[in-house]
Amino acid sequence: MAVVLGLIIWGATEYFHLGASVPAASTNLTANLSGDAWAQGRRTAQNTAFTPDTAPVPRSVKWTFATNKPLGSSPAIVGDRVYLSTGDGRTVALERESGQLVWEFRTGLVSRSTPVVAGGLVIAAYSPGLIVALDRNTGLTRWEVNLNQPISSSPVVGNGTLYFGAGDWMLHALDVATGAERWAFLTRDWIVSPVAYAGGTVVVASQDSRVNLVDAKSGRQRLMYNTGFQRFGGGPTIEGDTVYVSSDRGWVSAIDRLAKTYPGQRAWWRVKINLYVWKVISTLPVQPGTLWSRRVGGQIKGLLAVAHDTVYGATEQGQVFAQDADTGEKKWSTTLNVGISTGPSVAGNTVLVGTQEGRVFGLDAASGDVLWQYRAGNEKIVGSPVVAGDTMYVASADGTLYAITGGN
Repeated sequence: MAVVLGLIIWGATEYFHLGASVPAASTNLTANLSGDAWAQGRRTAQNTAFTPDTAPVPRSVKWTFATNKPLGSSPAIVGDRVYLSTGDGRTVALERESGQLVWEFRTGLVSRSTPVVAGGLVIAAYSPGLIVALDRNTGLTRWEVNLNQPISSSPVVGNGTLYFGAGDWMLHALDVATGAERWAFLTRDWIVSPVAYAGGTVVVASQDSRVNLVDAKSGRQRLMYNTGFQRFGGGPTIEGDTVYVSSDRGWVSAIDRLAKTYPGQRAWWRVKINLYVWKVISTLPVQPGTLWSRRVGGQIKGLLAVAHDTVYGATEQGQVFAQDADTGEKKWSTTLNVGISTGPSVAGNTVLVGTQEGRVFGLDAASGDVLWQYRAGNEKIVGSPVVAGDTMYVASADGTLYAITGGN
């Protein structure tokens, strides 16, 4: 009886959108997705890390921008500007062609996040918990929010809302234009990787092995999925109706983005698991939302990239791999014999990864063959290599941002 009543209440709440009123976003601002732009951490709000721009075969350094502390993330590139948050407490705007400083905003706080560019704003997150929206042209403050909670990843923007996770176990949703909180969703552990947004759904992975799919309008949970991973290799990536996540123990899983958790469903699934263990039933019950899960081995580094109907990943031990996006079947695997320090990005038909000793590798996206390698300093590469237009941007732990081209 209680279960039936719970289902009736849940159904009425979902159908009639009952519950606390959540303010709508005041605009529909999104990050710039033009072909020669890379406006947020993984380029899209879905974290796909794919650009149609062709990766240059690197031949020369166009310019460098040096800072006083190790960098923690890649830059954002929109229009004729490059935007970078630094380890020495600044967010800077640079001339895209020359690397010359246009403006800087100083906080004295470390940032390990890529700024996100939406409309006329550059929004930067700082590790102690400060979020600042700056005028894209002048660097003047438009709004700021101080959570006083650690922020370890880059925020994303989708349909007028800024999404990010923090050390307070919360997924936060702020109005991009004003900084006002729209809603906050409580997970069960720290959130240290970027969240993903697509089609009215926000996906967040917390460090208790759970993935939550949250309704972007209401901030209510739609699905809770327990991966069983000890820790995630990176945050979620969305392509179409599928969410991809990886673990530091070498697993990649695909989850149905449209799936929902119904009252009592998970409890019944756990009962069936016990019945299977006791050999009362012969078929292993499948967790709601499961599409596939495959083990590739190693410790997967950073987020997965998705392009060409393929999921791309990399391990700290030097393996770059490709899986069929629909089935998880292996397409190829290439061992570089060097430690990898970044998740992959994909530019055109080239997969890019950075290494612990300062090199960037370009691999053929279809075959996994190594096409080229290029050294950018002697320290590890931080953040995935970024391609915008005919230039590749590489951030190094030596505190330098490198702009690299195929020219002489």
